[in-house]
Formats: sequence, C-alpha cells, structure tokens
Amino acid sequence: MTVVVATAVVPPAQPVGAAPPDRPNVLLLLMDDARTGQTFVMPRALAWLRDHGRTFPNAMVSTPSCCPSRATILSGRYAHNHRVTQQAAVDRFDHTRSLQHELHAAGYRTAAVGKLFNTWDITRRPPNFDEWALTGGGYTGADFVVDGVATKAAYSTTFIGGQVNRYLERYERDDARPWFIYAGFTAPHAPQVPEPRYANLSYPWEGNPATRETDRSDKPAYVRHFGRTQEQGAEERQGQLRTLRSVDDAVEGIRRQLEARGELDNTLVILMSDNGKFWGEHGLQEKFMPYLQAERVPLLMSWPGRLARGNDPRLAANLDITPTVLAAAGLTPGYEVDGRNLLAPGDRRSLLTEYWRDPANGAGIPPWASTYVPGRYRYTEIYDDAGAVTDREYYDLDRDPWQLTNLLRDGDAGNDPPTGPLAATLTRQRTCAGHGCP
Repeated sequence: MTVVVATAVVPPAQPVGAAPPDRPNVLLLLMDDARTGQTFVMPRALAWLRDHGRTFPNAMVSTPSCCPSRATILSGRYAHNHRVTQQAAVDRFDHTRSLQHELHAAGYRTAAVGKLFNTWDITRRPPNFDEWALTGGGYTGADFVVDGVATKAAYSTTFIGGQVNRYLERYERDDARPWFIYAGFTAPHAPQVPEPRYANLSYPWEGNPATRETDRSDKPAYVRHFGRTQEQGAEERQGQLRTLRSVDDAVEGIRRQLEARGELDNTLVILMSDNGKFWGEHGLQEKFMPYLQAERVPLLMSWPGRLARGNDPRLAANLDITPTVLAAAGLTPGYEVDGRNLLAPGDRRSLLTEYWRDPANGAGIPPWASTYVPGRYRYTEIYDDAGAVTDREYYDLDRDPWQLTNLLRDGDAGNDPPTGPLAATLTRQRTCAGHGCP
C-alpha cells in the first residue's frame, strides 16, 4: 500500500512548558457500528467508565463511515482535511499527522490491536506503532497478524482483549515509559456472530417514531429507494447487542489487568464507536446518510483524579479524541487539528458532517454535507458528482427531533427557512481548518 506523506516537514508534538512527570498511559477502545444507547448491555464497562468517569451523551461523528471516521479519530481532522474520504482511500492518510505519531515521537510505546482500517494490509506494521496485532474483521476463526506472525482467533473479541493484556504486561516491565494502545473491536459490525453463551439472548425493541415513518415524500429520492422495516431493524439491533456482551467481557479483563499492575489511576481510557447504524429509521439500513442514528455514538472516558465524573452535555465529536489525548499528555500537536480538547472548558455550537460517494458503501448514496445545531436545526445539501446541489433538507430539531418533516419539501412555503445564509455557512464549514472549524 502506498503511503502519501506531505512534503512539508512537520515537527513532532512538543511539551507545553515543562513535561509532566507522569504522563498518562492511553487506552483507546473502539467499537464498530455501535450507536448511542447500546452500552446498557455492557454493565461492567459502564461501572468502570461511566460510574467512575465521564460520559458524553451528545457525542457525534463527523462522517458516518468507518475509514473516514477512524482517520478523523486518529488525526483530529475533518475528512476534507485528512482526505480519507472513502473506505479504500486509506493510502491518502498522512501518518505524520496523527495521534500515534505525536505520542510515539514524545516517547510513548505504541501498539495497534484489532481492526484499524478496512483495507489496511494487516501483514504490514502501521507507521508509528511499535507492535501490531491486526485483523480485517470477522468473529469466529478470524485472521490476525501479530507482530508479523499470522494466526487465527477462536473468537476475535476475546483475542483482542487478551492481546491488549499481553502488550500491557510487556510494557509494564519498563514502567518508566508511558504507552498508547489502540484496540479496535469488530463488534457489533455485521454479520454479527455472538459467542454461543450469548447467542440466544433476547432484546425486544418497539422502535421509535422514525422507524414508524410512513410518508417519506419529503425525503430525497435516494432515501426513498430503501425499504428497511422496523422488524428487520430490531433483528439487527439484537444481533449487535449479543456481540457487545463479549466486548464487555474483554473490557473487564483489561480493567483487571490494569488494576493488577497498579495502572488504573494513571491511564486515560476512552471507549467510543466509529459510527452508528440505522435500525430501519426512515426505511434506512447501514449508515452513510445524514440522520442522527448514523452519527450519534457512545463516548466514555476515565482518568481517575484528573477527569471529573458525571455527564458532560457538550457536543463532542470524533474530532476531539486526538487533541484531548495530546492535552492529557502535556503535548501540543505539531500540525493543525480541527477538534477540541475535551479536558478544557468551552463548547461548540454546531458540527459539520460530510460524506463523499463511495462505491464500497453503495454507489446510490450521493455526496452530502450538513450543518447540525443541537436542539435547533439541521440543514443538509445533497450534491451530484460535480458538486452541484441537487436537493436540500431542513429539520426543526426543537419540534422534530426524529427528522420526520423536511420543511423545504413539506408543501408549505410559509415555514421554509432562508437557505442563502444556511448555504453560505455550510460552504465555509466544508473548507474549514483548525480554529475556523465548528
């Protein structure tokens, strides 16, 4: 795989003032396709990270697609800046402008475990990671390459948790150096294969107003081509929840290892997902489209004694992981990030979400961009491949949080918002960088 490296020389992360004597270890736990509201089946993870840490109930992703979102998590940049705009565009990722690069340059030991990018060659050590134990996905009998050696895992989630612990044990032999471990679970991605002990668990679901939407005439034409039912969505949900039970087991095993090594208090732990997934809302399946169920994700953090417990209602995003981790380590990034440090005060009022046509996700989903203002509105533009606007959506989220009525196509011109200012704002956001980003 070709790695594109910027021609400009980018300095590594530098300490802010004097380096703290004890930089935290960092553990980033990433689920695949878990949307907000699913972690109730992970009671031990919640007891650790929610009850003794901070929960961000309004967390979002800026692109609801696996590889673009993962590139954003690991760089702190919008997809229009890191340029991984499709699943197969990982070769565009600049590894010198990444969380792992900055931490590695500052002396961290680094490891990548599990699923990194869909199209990454798992036989290759990812840049800026000292060790790697990667898989391309799957549950039972999944293929892994561990530090160059191919192996098969009886069950991938269990293997990932065990491999994290093996690296932890190795790293703690040299306690003078902090470590960063990225662990990407396949769960709850389809096709879900739960462990036998969880395979018959029942999680009934009655849906929500968006799964019961009968009139989609106000939606763009491509949305109306889908016909996912609430019943199909409930089945998908149940399969996801069954696989997440094993993630809870793996996370608990990691917690016990940290506790046994005396590292719980000196480890910043982050649990989140790369995107959500539809369960039949608006007739939709998968993700990739500008509706909140594809974009709202769990986000929990724990750093005892340094991070206050409780709910943080701010609009957080996958953009914020890299700047938050670097701030915790007392580092400032050597490149311009678009996200914000969640350890510091301050709030964002809106978020840009964006998507490019991607054959890997289905060629029928067009490019789009959207301005999301929580509790107020959502404005979306749909584009053709030349960039011309072909359709628009506007939802009053105060009155219509489930995005049921597109006011721009409801037949009542009297309630239409002025689209000129909305379009101008969205145009600025789509080319933003750094402090100019929402």
